[in-house]
Amino acid sequence: MRVLATYNIKGGVGKTSAAVNLAYISAREGNRTLLWDLDPQGAATFLFRVHPRVRGGVRALVKGRVPLDAPIKGTDFANLDLLPADFSYRNMDLALERSKRPVRRLAQLLKPLAAEYDIVILDCPPSVSLVSEGVLRAADTLLVPLV
Repeated sequence: MRVLATYNIKGGVGKTSAAVNLAYISAREGNRTLLWDLDPQGAATFLFRVHPRVRGGVRALVKGRVPLDAPIKGTDFANLDLLPADFSYRNMDLALERSKRPVRRLAQLLKPLAAEYDIVILDCPPSVSLVSEGVLRAADTLLVPLV
């Protein structure tokens, strides 16, 4: 499983647009693709018309009480699934901070999905934080859109 992340500390540079389009192209080419919307604004989630329901919020995901594949939703496109953001993602840094090895936690959460997906695309929030550190650690490829 390859992990690609769209990241920039600035907002409005096209991270979500790039992530959504890359996910669609990947799925269209036959790759089992997961798009994880890590941004609490949830623009990628909105674009796919998905209503997020993460039982227990991001804290439950980070702690492992809810498996990462539980909140995954299918989309209208073959081979393309979405892990939607919800408003609790605004507290992801706090949840990561309370975990062991917080910078490695996102990569650990993704590991069990390796058998299900060929590529995971991370749509990142515009920040410098534990989330961004975890993304940089988990990603095989980093796309930094610029204006």
